[in-house]
Amino acid sequence: MIQAQRPSGLPKPQLREKIVQMYDDLLCAKNVEQHVHFWDEFFVLKPKVLYFTKQLDSYSETDLNQKKLILHKFSQKIVERLESDCLDGHSSGSSSYHALIYLCILIEILSKRNIDVSEILLGHTQTSREIQGKIFSETLRATIRGTNDTVVKLAFRVLLKLVALNDNINHNPFLPYLMHYSFFEDFMRIVTDPRKRKVVGYDVITLLGILPHFFTAEPEANPYMQLSVLDPAIELMGIAAVIGESFRNCTTAFFQQVIALQKDRSWMTWIAKTVTRTPAASLNVVLEDAALLGLCTGLKIGRNFVHAFSHAQSEILVDPPQTNGTGHENEKNQIPETASEPAVVTPLDQANTVNEPSNLFVEFLQYSSIVLQHIRQDKPFLHAKMSLVILCTITEDHYTTQFMHDFNINYRVQFFRAASRYHPCQILKSSKPEPLACAVLNLLSEFIMTHMMLNFPHDLYFRCLLIVYRLMDYQKRTRFRLPYQWRTLWGSLLSLLKFLEANESHLMEQMSNFFLLCTQVVNILNIFLIGGDAILSQVGSYDDLCYEIVRNSSMVNNAFAMGLRYSAVQSASTQAAARKYLSAMTNLRSVINHFTPKIEAFSAEYQKVTMEREEILGVIKKNYDSLSLRLVDMTECFEKHANGTGDKEFIEKYIAHVLLEIRNSCSVTNENCFNFSYDECHVLKE
Repeated sequence: MIQAQRPSGLPKPQLREKIVQMYDDLLCAKNVEQHVHFWDEFFVLKPKVLYFTKQLDSYSETDLNQKKLILHKFSQKIVERLESDCLDGHSSGSSSYHALIYLCILIEILSKRNIDVSEILLGHTQTSREIQGKIFSETLRATIRGTNDTVVKLAFRVLLKLVALNDNINHNPFLPYLMHYSFFEDFMRIVTDPRKRKVVGYDVITLLGILPHFFTAEPEANPYMQLSVLDPAIELMGIAAVIGESFRNCTTAFFQQVIALQKDRSWMTWIAKTVTRTPAASLNVVLEDAALLGLCTGLKIGRNFVHAFSHAQSEILVDPPQTNGTGHENEKNQIPETASEPAVVTPLDQANTVNEPSNLFVEFLQYSSIVLQHIRQDKPFLHAKMSLVILCTITEDHYTTQFMHDFNINYRVQFFRAASRYHPCQILKSSKPEPLACAVLNLLSEFIMTHMMLNFPHDLYFRCLLIVYRLMDYQKRTRFRLPYQWRTLWGSLLSLLKFLEANESHLMEQMSNFFLLCTQVVNILNIFLIGGDAILSQVGSYDDLCYEIVRNSSMVNNAFAMGLRYSAVQSASTQAAARKYLSAMTNLRSVINHFTPKIEAFSAEYQKVTMEREEILGVIKKNYDSLSLRLVDMTECFEKHANGTGDKEFIEKYIAHVLLEIRNSCSVTNENCFNFSYDECHVLKE
């Protein structure tokens, strides 16, 4: 049999998939309605995501504006397919999955080209927008209630894309429909279901962190503000469980990197890397943007969320100290054993570690210890500031502050210590379970000591000092004696004061409230000087405080002289701030002026040029009788300025950052965007 040969010179015809030809017919405005089953076949065939995206990207903005009618009709067919599948009970099938993929592509491509997505999806007129908005919202809500995890996950991607259309959520045309046709009950149903919580729990937390901030004329008009009246029930515990798991995954991955670096510190490894010129390994931080926002939103507006914050996922380790009596008064006034210094976690310790009791508070502190040491980059700086905003919100609540100081609720908290000239990067861990207030003070003391730089993050330092003040104020009011190594905190505060004094000319140009920060540092030391008998738990702690002040006497005198110089300037505001600072310095100067002559007299009597620490402490212990201190009003220094820290503006900025991250992570060009179990979608749920 003779076969017909193709004439030479003609190109070989390329075979095209049917779905590709359907794309071309659809976008070229051909009459696809003449094919009765066109749309049935269109949504059944597997999408060619990259091809369809490339085709839409190839059109100019003018071409896309001319094709608005085609794209609007296409979006209507997508919604009709989703609605039809929901009515037929096939919302978990492959056609719904494909329809959601096309919806994701349309939203992303059109939003990148600055084309009104709401006009394409909802129509031109107000009437059509209301009708289509209702149909679209109810259809999407019905899809979320489906049984197929793949389709539900993709439906939440569509929701996230709609919410993240603009940096300002108040200018988003879709959010009024999400307010009117609320998804709140569906979100609560998901966070109470452990299986669904693992699939789309993080997406729910993202939406719950954003949607309550949408402005409505009446707060009651925002259905997501119901988060503020939820009882401490299973819903709040479910939300806290999702946030805690995201923090735990981040800290676990980061701590494993630190342990891996510790294993590579042998001299053989160093020689091998030097010879082969292997670049030094770096630590990568996976930032949990939405988890922090969800936690902040829950604490800001949820009056009962504090209970979930302190108890979710916790197996409380009860290790109460021995008491001499019974009753609450004996428990409150007892002097517990002082906590020891945190120990460095070695690779062997990490290998032999067991699951420690934990809760959301512990996971948050461990995550905060990481981001607080990476503030030189923009994104970690936002996370560090948000972490301190959350800690400020926590310390405003009396119940949470009391929980942090409970002797019967103890945890071992790990935190990250960045590398310095004295030590490599390390993981520190409490040597024994202790109240959470000790972990908070360790975290803040480490931050204060490690970020004294010319590009001074003064906003973060103001928040740190405010948190420390609130903890100290609680302990002073309740006469609570926390078992803590206070020399760590005193050393960081005195080092900060020394840094401020040494760089005052440069820092005065950066910050207008320089002396306010200095006054806050001094006033925290004043809390210990005035109320040390009610706070300090260990015998000799007050002696150590006076010793540290006397040891830094030259620095204190220089800092006092700095205040004197600025108290005589022409600027009224600077002059007033400097005088308040000088007033706060009175007690530190009194300690130095009182003990220095005694120590010099002892040194002259025994002819000692250099005195040992124990000898100076002995002189201090014997000469308290004539020490005179003055009461200082510290409330105005802290709480008066706490309301002006600009939390609202910062949260709006952080929400814009989260929306940008959503747009980047949910991009159709992202290989993980549609990384779902595709085969499951071909089994229609009967």
